[in-house]
Amino acid sequence: MKKSIFPITLLLIFSLILVGCNLPTQETPESQVDLLNTAAAQTVQAQQTLIAQPTEVPPTQETLPTETLEETETDTPTEPPAPTSTPTLAATPTSQAKCDQAGFVSETVPDGSDFNPGQAFTKTWTLKNTGSCTWNADYDVVFFSGNALGAPAAKPLTSGTVSPGQQITISLELQAPLTAGTHRGDFKLRNAGGVLFGIGDKDGPFWVKIDVPGTTYDFTDKACASGVKWTSGAGELPCPGTETGNNGWIVIVDEPVLENLVVDDEPGIKVSPQNVSDGWIRGTYPEMKLTGGVSFKAIVGCYGAANCDVKFKLNARIDGGAEQTLATWHEIQDGKYNQVKVDLSSLAGKNVQFILLVEANGSPENDRALWFGPRIEAD
Repeated sequence: MKKSIFPITLLLIFSLILVGCNLPTQETPESQVDLLNTAAAQTVQAQQTLIAQPTEVPPTQETLPTETLEETETDTPTEPPAPTSTPTLAATPTSQAKCDQAGFVSETVPDGSDFNPGQAFTKTWTLKNTGSCTWNADYDVVFFSGNALGAPAAKPLTSGTVSPGQQITISLELQAPLTAGTHRGDFKLRNAGGVLFGIGDKDGPFWVKIDVPGTTYDFTDKACASGVKWTSGAGELPCPGTETGNNGWIVIVDEPVLENLVVDDEPGIKVSPQNVSDGWIRGTYPEMKLTGGVSFKAIVGCYGAANCDVKFKLNARIDGGAEQTLATWHEIQDGKYNQVKVDLSSLAGKNVQFILLVEANGSPENDRALWFGPRIEAD
């Protein structure tokens, strides 16, 4: 009985072992210590990962403010750079060293002043010697450009000396052109070496600038002006004179009577030659410089009903030469006046002295003649 029980017991144990092997297995639970160790390890690993990866830092943190401030404080100079003012200081000696230079102070005859055609006038400038050299008698005032207005090509600046800082007054005798418009003449100074200089660092010119509003030189208006001389064979005549005597005479008539007996309201020149056979009377006017495009114009004839027999002549001296006749008109009493015109374009640029001449054609009896409206006028 005992023998049979033992095998049975072994069989049961074996069966139990087999059954135990087929049952589901369970994972052995981790201890709390292991779990804590694992969590600590993961925390350390995460911190190491953040430290090991700088690329995760935002780009704005790459440049630290502290470094920028340190660079600014290091590079910024305490005082402005000294060379900044050097060029300005270097230019001063050059300007002061200029030998010949003038400064404008004042003038007469302001720009745009009106003058009649051919009218004479004086222009004055006051200049200051702003250079380092003294001006002396070897210095000149010279015409530079534009219209010389009758000024000489050169004129001595002074007969003495003008030291640096001193002033000098320069005057030129000028004459308005015969043509209408605005006319300007520029002038400069010239040193002993022939070098031109003027106003300021740029050596600008000083000038005269005038307007001629009219278009004529009026011989009637200037008939008795300074510089005009009336003569006959008996000598110089008064102007105006009286209609008496045998020496010849000239009078200005406010309302002259033309040969056709028309009374005009513009003045005229009434003349009578010397009371001798082939007597004459002449009016010599100051020299004037002609421009192009002008003519002499007038009405000539016997005065009113006078039974005259005369020759009117327009004579001239050109550039100081011998007197010559530009035109002649023979007038007798026929009840008609003669309107005349002489083209003067060939005399442009020349200095001309005009002479109004009336000659008796034989006997001087009743020779009363009229220059009406004699003038030089732009065409």
